[in-house]
Amino acid sequence: MKRSRFMEKLTEEYSSKNRKSGLIYSSASRYQIRGGSHNLRLFPPFPIYPVKCKGSKIWDEDGNAYIDFWQGHFANILGHNPDIVVDTLKDCFNNGQGLETGFPEKAQGRLAELILNRTKADKIRFTTSGTLASMYAVMMARAYTKREKVLKVGGGWHGANPYALKGISSYQSGLNQIESAGLPPSADSMILVTRFNDIPDLESVFKKYGEQIACFIIEPFIGAGGFIFSSKDYLQRARDLTKEYGAVLIFDEVVSGFRFHAGPVQSLYGIKPELTLFGKAIGGGMPVSAVAGDEAILSLCSPDAGKENRVKFEGGTFSGHPASMLAGAAYIEHLMAHESDIYPRIGRLGAKVRRSIEDIFSAYGFNVKCTGEGEDIADNSSLIGVQFLRTNIDKVASPEQVWNPEVSDVELREKAFKLAMIVEGFYVFHGYGAISMSHKEKEIQASLDAVERIARKWKEYRVQDLL
Repeated sequence: MKRSRFMEKLTEEYSSKNRKSGLIYSSASRYQIRGGSHNLRLFPPFPIYPVKCKGSKIWDEDGNAYIDFWQGHFANILGHNPDIVVDTLKDCFNNGQGLETGFPEKAQGRLAELILNRTKADKIRFTTSGTLASMYAVMMARAYTKREKVLKVGGGWHGANPYALKGISSYQSGLNQIESAGLPPSADSMILVTRFNDIPDLESVFKKYGEQIACFIIEPFIGAGGFIFSSKDYLQRARDLTKEYGAVLIFDEVVSGFRFHAGPVQSLYGIKPELTLFGKAIGGGMPVSAVAGDEAILSLCSPDAGKENRVKFEGGTFSGHPASMLAGAAYIEHLMAHESDIYPRIGRLGAKVRRSIEDIFSAYGFNVKCTGEGEDIADNSSLIGVQFLRTNIDKVASPEQVWNPEVSDVELREKAFKLAMIVEGFYVFHGYGAISMSHKEKEIQASLDAVERIARKWKEYRVQDLL
């Protein structure tokens, strides 16, 4: 079967199951670009529109029920709308609180203390998105060091931060391209890119540019780049080099913070950066992000910093939003109190899924590797990426392998397999996604049964010949 016909067939199956969602999308597209405000949610031919989300499941406008492994961009460790958060917000609103007031809220201090106790950072400031947190962190690093250049890894995604919109997923002889219009001409030379987990390349970049580098921003667990953990040796070398050259080390833990245990993944490595970015899980489903770290750097957002040094990390209207702070505090407290129950369980299920998907596809003649394994760093990894490979490699170890079209078939993962799993009743992302505490073992097994049905059907279609 030709690939074009294969994709047409999948699209037809999906569209016939979701006619109401298709109509809603058509209507929404009259008023919004691509029918919405977040491109990842607006996959072709059209997204599904939920009417209810609870625990592991979503129910859509067409009356379909799905087991969801997207789970709020991997933020929902407890599943959709957990009672611990919903009840907190109900009480809040019933008592005349919750919406924005324009005043500081007591709950800010509570959430700040919880996070700082687990990070051992000095101070924290909240904002509303991972993009803003990463942008402000880079601005403070540049002001603190009086340097211009920003170093990141190929495959690293730090939101639409203009200081990091290079080397994300566009592969052209490597991940080293500017990936957004609208940036100043100097952006290409200002943003340096090094290869993830490649110590010699990191050393080479610092040897050449070390005295000009303001900061090195990195995800210790790289998310969009493929669900891959940094090696401990690599992170330690990053720590040593940034100290040697006087650069600020920034860990982007928007994905990894509180995902593998009730704290940042940096504590599992035993490596402390100057600044850490948090998001996703710390809001309990509400919009919260934060920059935590050394007081000497964070104090630059204070009016007391003086005109020459001050960074305009002022805070937006909804920074420290009352409901967000309460939801986040309730969520983090719950994760801490039940850490020994939550993380081993979801980690065990994550390991089962990664192993089983590889075995299933292998039995039907496909070369598939799953990413997300803890690599002796995190025993309880509940994230699963699925990579359809065009070459024989034992392990997917870098974003370059994930995004190189000669190595991995991104269309098969992000379009074909996604649509096939949705038709089977499972919402997935990056091939599978995240296990939450709300997922039952029988639901996990049902998803693996669906994977087997798809692999069997795809063998009949000779899809492996399309790789």
